[in-house]
Amino acid sequence: MVSTKKVRRICLIALVLYPIMFMMDSCRNTHANRHAIQYCDIERIYIGMPLDSLVLVLGQPYSFSGDLGCHDLTCKQSRDVSDIKMTKETDIIHVMDSIYQDTNYCCETNREMMMTIEKNTTLAYTKKPFSIMSILKSYPMLWIHLDSNYRVSSVYAKCYDADDKCIYSLSSSTLFSNEVKQNEPVELFVDTPLFRKCFQIVP
Repeated sequence: MVSTKKVRRICLIALVLYPIMFMMDSCRNTHANRHAIQYCDIERIYIGMPLDSLVLVLGQPYSFSGDLGCHDLTCKQSRDVSDIKMTKETDIIHVMDSIYQDTNYCCETNREMMMTIEKNTTLAYTKKPFSIMSILKSYPMLWIHLDSNYRVSSVYAKCYDADDKCIYSLSSSTLFSNEVKQNEPVELFVDTPLFRKCFQIVP
């Protein structure tokens, strides 16, 4: 049986460590490689925005993923381009181009798919917290989707809690080679209070 003194010691340690863990977890969650992601920065992103302009606003993403198409059911070593970690120096276009130009196909179905597949890329600008603290609080996630020309095709943010709500969505049924024209249909959804709470402006 655990003594009262040991219980008190454990509680004291928990009280000391809790705020430290909370602060560390919060920082890992909402900060990209360059700076904190703020709602006013996200609102500057538009459909058709070039990758270099996107990076100037949001900085480098934490990771990126790509679609390499379908595979045979018997494919044992399917190529996976998901959640590839990045650094401040990573050249996104160079890395993705090298992946899509790789002819070392893992199966015949993949070879056929790679002949016609679009280079759709997803950039993750936040990280899911990997600690006990993530169970006790909600956290936001932000993804930017790029088309085959490495221009923004959609923006999506969610707040993960009991409801896992979409808090920001910007998309279009048309992919553009240049900036969006004023008469082109763009769909925008914003849960303004929650969106601004999750991506607060840093003083």
